[in-house]
Amino acid sequence: MTKIVQRAIAAILSTVGSLLALYIGGYWMFVRPIYWIYFYFTNGGLTLHLLFINLLKIFLSSTVLGGIWIIFDIAAGFFRGYEDFEDHD
Repeated sequence: MTKIVQRAIAAILSTVGSLLALYIGGYWMFVRPIYWIYFYFTNGGLTLHLLFINLLKIFLSSTVLGGIWIIFDIAAGFFRGYEDFEDHD
């Protein structure tokens, strides 16, 4: 596999990982729970169970975001081609 193809695969994996991390960790686990807490609070239907689950999602969102991103970054690292920077004696 040529270096251009390897770097293209690495760039695609990094981009997909970043977008997926932002979508799942940022939108599904951070923005939506804030919206649902606001929605249920204004409509009078907020229960302790809903509040706890949504606060847990908000608290864990950065961990999920970072976990998804790092998995894709490690996968992209296999294709980046850092062998140019290794010290050869």
